[in-house]
Amino acid sequence: MGCLMLKQMRSYVTLAIACKVVLALIFISLLTATSLAQVPFDAAGEKQLVELINQERISEGLPPLATDERLTQAARKHTELLVKYQALSHRFDGEESLQLRAADENIRADRQAENVALEMDVSGAHAVLMNSPPHRANILSSNYNAVGVGVMRSGDQVYVTEDFAHRLPDYSDSEADALLQTTIAKFAAAKGVPAPERKPQAAIHQMACDMALIDSLDTGTPRSIAGVHQVLAWTAADLEQLPAGAKHFLSQPVSAGYSMGVCFAPSVSHPGGMYWIVMVAY
Repeated sequence: MGCLMLKQMRSYVTLAIACKVVLALIFISLLTATSLAQVPFDAAGEKQLVELINQERISEGLPPLATDERLTQAARKHTELLVKYQALSHRFDGEESLQLRAADENIRADRQAENVALEMDVSGAHAVLMNSPPHRANILSSNYNAVGVGVMRSGDQVYVTEDFAHRLPDYSDSEADALLQTTIAKFAAAKGVPAPERKPQAAIHQMACDMALIDSLDTGTPRSIAGVHQVLAWTAADLEQLPAGAKHFLSQPVSAGYSMGVCFAPSVSHPGGMYWIVMVAY
């Protein structure tokens, strides 16, 4: 009986060891499959391209572009599709536009552009892009202040995406409101007229936001506010610049005061977002 029990125990131990070996082999196989499925991004190549871009800009007297990690993520996601389809394109079937891809990464920008390339190495990709007039124009454009680059290797080639943007400040609505009010006060002072008195009007902020929803300036709805006799509405990327209509309005005393609403929001025409502004005079 003792010998039989000993044999059974040995069988159980052998079976347990065999199960552990099988599980270990399965785990190793899964790790190997995962590592093979993931094609790493070439972070060093991405950094090199940003440096090459900025060297070109500095040599032309242009300010260097800031690397924005949100743009980098957008560029990397597009580069994955370049590798997947083994083709160069700015938009594949089912893929969003560059403007929406940037907006999806929560970057505020009013202008975007993109370069894509396929070459043997990073320096070769940069040379090809610089020798192409439209791609060179993107690299040397004064319209952009930020860049994100995605680089992936596939075999003996590299796929490259360069996403450029004119990045807007990440102001909250209250910060944007305060900045625009300061701009108004400075303009009035420069014209030698008193800074107009601002009157609180809670509803006007929502009216500004609603313009983004309809993707259109609306001067009709604010006229429903009691006592309003003039309405201005505009969009802006730079809150330190006033449109001609606002300048004309502020060039003369606004004796009865004004109210204003500022709302940053995306719209169909401005997927990267824009400041929507309503000003009313009493």
